Amino acid sequence: MSKLIFEEEQRFNQWWLWLLILGGLGITIYLFISKSESNLIPLLFEIGIFGIIILFILLLKLKTRIDEEGIHLSFFPFISKALYSWEDIYSIKTTKYSPIGDYGGWGYRISFKGKGKAFNIKGNKGIFLVTTDGKKRMIGTQKMEEAQKIINQYHKSES
Repeated sequence: MSKLIFEEEQRFNQWWLWLLILGGLGITIYLFISKSESNLIPLLFEIGIFGIIILFILLLKLKTRIDEEGIHLSFFPFISKALYSWEDIYSIKTTKYSPIGDYGGWGYRISFKGKGKAFNIKGNKGIFLVTTDGKKRMIGTQKMEEAQKIINQYHKSES
């Protein structure tokens, strides 16, 4: 039997996020025009700030790979490559969680409730792992069942 591999790539592409950003940009431009300002410097500065935010969000990408080595993680631009090898994973499972309640939202987050670090883009499903040295990690996924199937192939977890 050949060993299966799980791969997933996620980006911030939620419609409501873009609505907020572009709505904010529209409001900024409307307020500037309604004031009949002749100095374009403040408007260009604010448009530049929105441009940087948009570029940053477009560049954010969470990549997860599960294979015979372990869990590979990349969360550009924060983490270029991380590997949680099967030997270093004490327990692992897919689960539903509360991104806001457990980690304060989405992105690269640190829990103040003792739940470790989270790397997530959207949704409320993830791969929760505890390493042999006690580190806790939540890796967001949109493919919970598929990920669990591959995890079961490589790791027999007690929890």
